[in-house]
Amino acid sequence: MDNDLLQEIKEIKMPENIQDLFSMAGCLSIVTGGASGLGEAIALGLAAYGSDILLMDMNEEGLARVCGKVQGLGRECKTFILDVTDWDNVLSVRNKVKELYGAPQVLVNSAGMNIRKPVLELEAAEFKKVVDVDLTGTFMCCKAFGQLMVEKGEGSIINLASINAHVALERNSAYAAAKGGVVQLTRVLALEWARYNVRVNALSPAHHKTPLVEQLAKDPEWYKSLISMIPQGRFAEAYEIIGPVVYLASKASSFTTGISLLSDGGWTMV
Repeated sequence: MDNDLLQEIKEIKMPENIQDLFSMAGCLSIVTGGASGLGEAIALGLAAYGSDILLMDMNEEGLARVCGKVQGLGRECKTFILDVTDWDNVLSVRNKVKELYGAPQVLVNSAGMNIRKPVLELEAAEFKKVVDVDLTGTFMCCKAFGQLMVEKGEGSIINLASINAHVALERNSAYAAAKGGVVQLTRVLALEWARYNVRVNALSPAHHKTPLVEQLAKDPEWYKSLISMIPQGRFAEAYEIIGPVVYLASKASSFTTGISLLSDGGWTMV
């Protein structure tokens, strides 16, 4: 073994300002699905840690509301109407971002939807709709904005997967298939883009208190069945997604790529 390498191994090197590992200062972060739910929490969390935000969603009213919150934290915010299932729209927004800002440092793909039905009641068109938004939409945003990161030679992409990518739940066939695909897509992108210093990770949360799971809480039996599978015995608060996202977005995870980070209250450990 090379003597210089041996010497490096013997010495524990530390950054000059280790607290800055989690800082997002000077970063520009894109958050799709940023007009509500986990996307809103993620945008506010990244802004609180110092990032400027590009919010993207189809909900114009929600975009304006969340943008105001980001600006209230002292960060710059710009909104874009984005349909993640429309490649021409994705390309148009990508080109506008490139023109105005260059390459973002962070992309969080949190746009998503679900149609909860038993397989025998789920229409093929409904299955396709979920996959189009949750999987194909994630692919198209990774491809479009990831190209800017590859060209620049840096970036962190976080794809929102789900606990459904790791466990089976009834009435979630389309969502589970899409989110399982997100995990595998993430691994392939991480492998292809590691040489360009672009990290790609997935985040697989269990149920958080957002509008997307509101209907579950209205069904006592279904709610109880879910809670019984979570050792911590509760749904997560929306803000509890922020810590994992900031870790994956920041320099704190600079040697982490291709993973699916579980934020599940212990669900998958039993």
